[in-house]
Amino acid sequence: MALDGVRVLDAASMLAGPYGATLLGDLGADVVKLEPPAGDETRRFGPRTEDESAVFVGINRNKRSVVADLRSDEGRSVLGALLDWADVVVENLRPRAKLALGLDFESLHARNPRLISVGVSAFGADGPYAGRPGTDPVAQALSGLMSVTGFADPVKAGPPIADAVSSLLVAVGALSALYARERTGEGQRVDVALIDGLIHVQAPYTGEYFLLGAQHPRTGNAIDWYAPYNAYRCGDGRFVHLVGYNDKFFRNVCEAIGQPALADDERFASNADRLAHREELDALIGAWVGARDRDEALAVLWEHDVIVGPVNEYAEVFADPQVVHNEMVVDVGGGLRVTGVPVRLSATPGAVRRRPPALGEHTAEVLAELGIPA
Repeated sequence: MALDGVRVLDAASMLAGPYGATLLGDLGADVVKLEPPAGDETRRFGPRTEDESAVFVGINRNKRSVVADLRSDEGRSVLGALLDWADVVVENLRPRAKLALGLDFESLHARNPRLISVGVSAFGADGPYAGRPGTDPVAQALSGLMSVTGFADPVKAGPPIADAVSSLLVAVGALSALYARERTGEGQRVDVALIDGLIHVQAPYTGEYFLLGAQHPRTGNAIDWYAPYNAYRCGDGRFVHLVGYNDKFFRNVCEAIGQPALADDERFASNADRLAHREELDALIGAWVGARDRDEALAVLWEHDVIVGPVNEYAEVFADPQVVHNEMVVDVGGGLRVTGVPVRLSATPGAVRRRPPALGEHTAEVLAELGIPA
């Protein structure tokens, strides 16, 4: 695997840092998750069975779990041994806690000059908001993402998008620093802030602001760039989302719904015309879609090369033939499924090798490898 031999200490909690460590594990790294005696915060909230939290299970595949009480001398010795063992450490502690545990970069670099430290925070490692507590919805609010999401009022994105984006940046930062270490022999500090990741993903809208000084409006399931672009209710109550961003694809839509003349109608002749008459256009497409079950509508639209997809719920997502083909759902045994590896390498592919660990499941195993009596 691509990251065979790379050792990662996941000393973070919650979502962004741990999920970034998971992605490194997906690509072959040996990831040890260091947890307090009560376990990671995500073991204790959200939907759960008697034994497992859905949030923890969703985030923490491909890891071994070690429990150590860092308030004790023995726990500190375990942390020190793991820092000597690791190539990368991922953490999301606030500055005071970092200093107390010796997890600030200066202390880490003095101890292990080759160690790469990836720190995750809501706002940044320094600056006026450094050290403030923050979570995903706060980052969505401050970064402007909520201001461009929703209909009349701002709406938070459903899943924790700030954490998910930051997890990718954790992996990118760690891999970049590993590559640089091949040349320099030295580790370095990598800082990831939730608000920075969300500003990054809004590039088309921030480009509009910087170029024109305009705040992008909330447009629900539509957009003010081109039409048609919307979610349409089918006759069985389910939805499809359809896009026709140029004349070619709009003509395909017109042919699919049995009204090819609409492509030459003066109301819809150009994208500017279609935007100006968007409500009329949505009504025409909505009437056609609404007269058919979703599967029937999709079959006709796909046959005519229309850009369209079903608005799926999770039962449909994980039964979808393309999702199954992409191996984005993996059975890890015991009736438990987790999501798969979202990047595919042809020669050194990643894999889900470990189910999410029980709390402290691998403590004795890892301590034995470190030469520490359990």
